[in-house]
Amino acid sequence: MKEKIELNGIILGSSPVKDYDKRLVILTKERGKITAFANGARKMNSALSGISEPFNYGTFSLYEGYDAYRFVGGDINEYFSDVKNDIEGICYGSYFCEILEHICVEGVGDADVLNLLYSSLRALSKKRIPNTLIRRIFELRILELDGEMMAAFSCVKCGKEEFAAYSAYNNGLVCSECAKNIADVYPIAETTAYTLQYILSSPINKLYSFQVNDEIFVQLDHVINSYFSKHITKKFKSLEILSTLS
Repeated sequence: MKEKIELNGIILGSSPVKDYDKRLVILTKERGKITAFANGARKMNSALSGISEPFNYGTFSLYEGYDAYRFVGGDINEYFSDVKNDIEGICYGSYFCEILEHICVEGVGDADVLNLLYSSLRALSKKRIPNTLIRRIFELRILELDGEMMAAFSCVKCGKEEFAAYSAYNNGLVCSECAKNIADVYPIAETTAYTLQYILSSPINKLYSFQVNDEIFVQLDHVINSYFSKHITKKFKSLEILSTLS
């Protein structure tokens, strides 16, 4: 039998298997996304029950198999109980986890992606900024980490550092002169451009430290939704549930 290993991460999802087991998807710092099975975790008195829930962040003990891991324990540093006790928080947290299940590669570790999820769940828990803004920040930054960074630091057409609009076709911001010759432009304020730059370039632990007024949020909401929808076409169940709450 292989030796027991310990991996640091967050549980993205849990689903029932057989009569009492769970299938877990865990995002780990060392090995990226992995699949693990927690035998007996659905039994009433199982020691694995509480530590094998989605959003749990900690150090997990596992045995490595041929195509999956066996989950045998762990030390939880953060349960994110405030998120789990709020239906809207659950939906947003599940949405972030669904995105990562979709785009992350099995066996490829990425500390930045794990840190982004951790910081996003903390932001949902603290409730200092609206969940709608947390969502858009997460979407834009995860695309950057996945290699699909928006062109937001210079005009995508001429390179000028002046911004007047967003072009979905051109995947980025354009200046006022170039905007005259592009059909699909969406006008934005300079503050919106600077906010997009901040989201793309700030340290992850500083991402959720600002708020915007309604006018700027409407523009951010449109631009990031357009950009994210273009690059990620999958439909997520958590968003369907969230839409029924509004």
